[in-house]
Amino acid sequence: MYTNSIEEEKKLLKRLWTEQPVQCPRCGKAQLEFLHKKAKKSNCDWKCPACGEVYRTIRMLKELQE
Repeated sequence: MYTNSIEEEKKLLKRLWTEQPVQCPRCGKAQLEFLHKKAKKSNCDWKCPACGEVYRTIRMLKELQE
């Protein structure tokens, strides 16, 4: 998990999937960007340009369900 609670993780996922601006939960220094900028075909993978942390939303969702 990238946040402190399941509820915060759900909020993070919702913000990413609706493409709202999101500060990196790890470093807090930058807004997350699409991991695959050129393709921009899906909003499933995000990356922090400051710390390099990658957020894969499908994996995050699966972890929440376990």
